[in-house]
Amino acid sequence: MSEQCGFYGAVYWKEEKNTAHKYTKCCHDGKVQLPAFPDAPELLKVLLTENSPDAKNYRQRIREYNSAFAFASMGAQIKPPRGTGPYCYHLHGQVYHRLSPLYASDKHKESYGQLYLFDYSEATEKRLSNNQNCLQHVFEKLDFMLREINPFAQSYLQMHRLVQEHPTTSVKMVFLEDKNLVMRRYNAPTLCTEVAAIFVGDNGEPPANRDICVYPVGNTCQSISPLNQCCDPMTYPLLFPRGECSWNTGMEHVEERRTAKRTRVTQLQYYAYRLSQRNGFSILHNSGKLFQQYIVDAYVKTEGSRLHFLSQNQKDLRIELYRGLLDDLECRAHNENIRTGKLIILPSSFQGSPRHMQQNY
Repeated sequence: MSEQCGFYGAVYWKEEKNTAHKYTKCCHDGKVQLPAFPDAPELLKVLLTENSPDAKNYRQRIREYNSAFAFASMGAQIKPPRGTGPYCYHLHGQVYHRLSPLYASDKHKESYGQLYLFDYSEATEKRLSNNQNCLQHVFEKLDFMLREINPFAQSYLQMHRLVQEHPTTSVKMVFLEDKNLVMRRYNAPTLCTEVAAIFVGDNGEPPANRDICVYPVGNTCQSISPLNQCCDPMTYPLLFPRGECSWNTGMEHVEERRTAKRTRVTQLQYYAYRLSQRNGFSILHNSGKLFQQYIVDAYVKTEGSRLHFLSQNQKDLRIELYRGLLDDLECRAHNENIRTGKLIILPSSFQGSPRHMQQNY
């Protein structure tokens, strides 16, 4: 790549400039500036760059390694690529991110964040039983690294300690959409970690819709909102080993560049900034198959958020102008004995919609 952004250092090809001879995809013309990630742990640098048998196995099985250490699961229908060409991550249908209770029930094996409650050897044995193509000593090294530097792993251990100290009292751990809201939304927590607030005793306030609440026991997994800033680091601990939180609804544009109408960083702008290449080593851009999964996941979350917004703001799109179309559809459905669902009008500004394609192409 021969060119570099004059604002925050993203590199790009000369031919990527727009008709105004500017490249704006990385930072939206200087409006978006995100903190740089801390230096990658030396272990991950070695595994992502060297050609040793351990490193090759790690890169080949990186999605399995990540799933083994993840705190949250990603559920989707994954379609393996056909033929013998280059690997391509491909899924269809809806994507879910789910979180399990602190302790596994009698009917289920320990998995995800529950494994951090065991010692190194036992946790490695359990992970290896589900990932037999991975290497035991690589599991052990990654486990040691994450216990040392990952705040989510430390939060699970802190909650486990409090549950043992207060066996008859309600304990819950909340990963907040915005950790700065903890004192305004909840009573004072018993313990605060870098990413979570742990409460001993019932504070009488249910968690907000986008907050992630972990209870000691439970029969079902709970869904994680794609708008919660902990979703990415809990799903991809090997991309964000230090638990770096992702996008949240309170992020603002750079003050000198923001406009009166648009002041906040959108989900799309956030991921465009993070996916842009810059000089220096990047865990993201060196993580191969896992990086592909992250990109697809980010795209699905971003598009899902936009579709949800449009479905909740149909009045602002003047849907009453389509009343004739709605009446015609309802009439046809009645004649064919078909049950109609809820009609959502997509504006031409929604990229990829039929109206957008017709308008532009």
